[in-house]
Amino acid sequence: MKIEVGDHIVETRPSVKEPDKLKLWVRSGGRCVICNKYLLDLNYDISIGEMAHIVGWSKAKKSPRGDAPLALNQRNTVDNLILLCADDHKIVDTKSLLEEFTLNRLMQHKLDHESRIHHLTELQVDSESIVLRMLGGIRGVSVEVSKEHARNVIFNSEKKFAKFMDSFDKHGIEINLNTLPDPEESWEAYWSIGMNIINKSLRPLIEGVEKGAFRHLSIFAMTRIPLLVYLGYKLGDKIPSSLYQKHRGEQETWMWSEQVKAETFEIIRLKEVDSANVALILSLSGNINPDNLPPDVFANSNLYEIRPVGTTPNRDILRNKTSYENFNKTYHEFLSQIEITHKTCNEIHLFPSVPITAAIACGRGLMRDAQPAIIIYDRTGTSYKQTLTINSK
Repeated sequence: MKIEVGDHIVETRPSVKEPDKLKLWVRSGGRCVICNKYLLDLNYDISIGEMAHIVGWSKAKKSPRGDAPLALNQRNTVDNLILLCADDHKIVDTKSLLEEFTLNRLMQHKLDHESRIHHLTELQVDSESIVLRMLGGIRGVSVEVSKEHARNVIFNSEKKFAKFMDSFDKHGIEINLNTLPDPEESWEAYWSIGMNIINKSLRPLIEGVEKGAFRHLSIFAMTRIPLLVYLGYKLGDKIPSSLYQKHRGEQETWMWSEQVKAETFEIIRLKEVDSANVALILSLSGNINPDNLPPDVFANSNLYEIRPVGTTPNRDILRNKTSYENFNKTYHEFLSQIEITHKTCNEIHLFPSVPITAAIACGRGLMRDAQPAIIIYDRTGTSYKQTLTINSK
């Protein structure tokens, strides 16, 4: 049947040339430009992708976006085609939705998707990042981080691509602490069980590091502070890692922000006694009143505090990654200072009011069998109670 298209008479709808088909599939990485669905059915080994026109293939009234000023001989080329799944193909060409799926919007979808595919396929093996998620309830509030958000954060922050447990290579670590009871119900058991869960969950990661299979780690964690410190201690600093901080506000995200002020931190000596005992208060997320410390620790310890310079402690103190790095540097300066000023100190009593990443940093990078043990306290009611100890000789 002959069809009239503008000034042209064609026998059938013109076909897309094979070179343009190949270019489109390669540029799109075999995925839908809109929803990113993989367009090869692995069960039946068939293509489920559809080529769609951005500017309709003819100027007829029923041709979606066909009235755009694009020459007919350019409409079947790769620059005017997008790769879609069947569902999204139907959506973008539905008459009632044409005002939403405009020429400009589809062109932007195509540009963004094909640029991302090009970048990802250029990444070398060292651009993989193993995702570690440790999540547990904090005083009855459960926290999650979706895989899609983690992927976006890692890609936008580090230009790396994420690997998860249920990906093809099964390279993800998930530590689920949501099954733990309320610590106030059984204080010692809570911390003991939490440490055991972390130890067991980290075995695949530790084995992978020892074999040289893992080169980078991305850490998303949120649970009680002492368990975050313990996680940092178990991970150590042998594998390059990126830590992410959950930020609240108009939009909750784990992305660092360069738009907020980079904070600096100082070490303050609050109390000096004739003793080798040392206690450290970390006043980042909030202020800790020394009067709330256990009486024996307060009476018999040299008391220090690390706090932000010129800024009131608050829960958003580490929104800028540089702020986290500055805290990490100050904390390790403190540990080095203790080795000089309190040479016989065997343990440090740690009272942290800190964001996630600062807690993990407190456990990472400790010189095992050289620096003092860290006894970590957590608040219960109006006082602080001992939880667990790291770096014990």
